[in-house]
Amino acid sequence: MSFDFVPYAFVCPHCGVYSTFDVRAEHSNQFWGGFAKILGCSHCRQLVYVVTDPATINGKQANPMGIIDYYPKRKPKIDDAVPAGVASDYSEAMICFDANAFKAAAAMCRRALQTSVIERGAKNGRLVDQINQLFESKILPEGIKDWAHEIRLIGNVGAHPDEDGLATVTREEVDDLLKFMEAYLNYVYVMPLRVAKRRNARKSSNC
Repeated sequence: MSFDFVPYAFVCPHCGVYSTFDVRAEHSNQFWGGFAKILGCSHCRQLVYVVTDPATINGKQANPMGIIDYYPKRKPKIDDAVPAGVASDYSEAMICFDANAFKAAAAMCRRALQTSVIERGAKNGRLVDQINQLFESKILPEGIKDWAHEIRLIGNVGAHPDEDGLATVTREEVDDLLKFMEAYLNYVYVMPLRVAKRRNARKSSNC
């Protein structure tokens, strides 16, 4: 059985890599006019089941992939050291990214950041001022402060139309944004907890 080529490319729920996929099997559904397909990841070779519904405009395909749902779902892995509210927002940002909803992903990264800076003691107000408060209080070093401002600026695209002169946000920008956010969370929550556990373990062993 042969299949028409469709450029399937997205983040694999198995290996977490942005990969291309080939069609292994498919069947049409007359109820909605779409297709159910089994795709194979070119990176890890695992299978993903997708439901597609290619939209058409004037008889031409408007969305080549047309994926409206898939299985299994990717499960974002976030360290337990990250507070639940922050982790929830960050997880939703990754889910939006996987769905190619880049403005939504950027906005959720921004929300995760603001939830975090408030949790770390910043006073209510504008996010730009809250980040600077934590820097001035020596809670954030300069490098992490700069990353936080990058998250804030790109996140503004999703939250505030055309703010800072930006009309849209690209996959590459949001991919960097998620990496910045991961580094921020590691610095603020994960590494301090690991260092504290290591120190406690060393003290206990010296008793």
